[in-house]
Amino acid sequence: MTFAEVESARKAYHEKIKQEWTVFGVIAGIAAIIYLVTGGLSSPLSLFGLLFILFFFGTFYLIISYFLNRKVATAYKETYKSYFVARNLSLIFSDLRYDHTLGLSEAVLRSTGMINTGDVYHSNDFASGRYKDVAFSQADVHIQEEHTDSDGNTTYVTIFRGKFMIFEFPKKFSFKLELVGKKFHAYRVPGKNPATGRKMQKISTESGEFNKSFRIFAEDGFEAFYLLDPAFMIKIQDISSAHDYKNIFCFIENRLIIGLNDGKDSFEPPKATKSLDEAVENAKIASDIKTITDFVDQLSLNRKLFSK
Repeated sequence: MTFAEVESARKAYHEKIKQEWTVFGVIAGIAAIIYLVTGGLSSPLSLFGLLFILFFFGTFYLIISYFLNRKVATAYKETYKSYFVARNLSLIFSDLRYDHTLGLSEAVLRSTGMINTGDVYHSNDFASGRYKDVAFSQADVHIQEEHTDSDGNTTYVTIFRGKFMIFEFPKKFSFKLELVGKKFHAYRVPGKNPATGRKMQKISTESGEFNKSFRIFAEDGFEAFYLLDPAFMIKIQDISSAHDYKNIFCFIENRLIIGLNDGKDSFEPPKATKSLDEAVENAKIASDIKTITDFVDQLSLNRKLFSK
């Protein structure tokens, strides 16, 4: 895959879009002329009627255009992710596996009890590998809840949009610990640790600032404090502050699971309307990758504490 191939796929998609909008403009213009010629202006609702016709034709045509453009849109996305995403990931991670069509299983997150997985769950851009000898997997996740009002109108409200990262260690934790950032609202108040059956409880640390920043749940305070030493709490607070405390940490079995509810989709191509700048796109993907590596680097996840 080359940059020229990505740019060629973008141009093909852009040209297809321009063609579709040209046809739409002609159809809308003809509809407006017919409406006016047949006496539309004589009606007090003429403007409303004209707008309704344009809206109807526009919606119908956009639906058709979606299916007509799907092939070139998919080609653009796949070439972009092959050249920019997979290539940049391979520069940083070993044992890399990347598939933008796959995601993290809802069952994996639900089994931890750490988050409400809602009514509509979608995940993509799955990547796994090793960084500084720490095994990881990650994917974008979008969770929505269904709400129905008294009139029977149904809407879907996003409660999580961001990424989940799972880091695996040789050492297995003998306890479960959850740290919920003060601006992370999609969490589920934990009941029991599914692995041990022991009840989770809300605890506090000796740091008032840390207690204000996180809701802390653990099976046993003594075991949790083995991990939450002052130096590690500072590291957690620093990286959480950088993400506006919209994150959650769950230490369970041999994994650290981190959810980052930043409202962003990673590794996505820009709109096809402008030429790609290779340097800009490489920098953007590098920034998305840095979100993963920062947690390993800043929390020192490769230190002996997490090894056997």
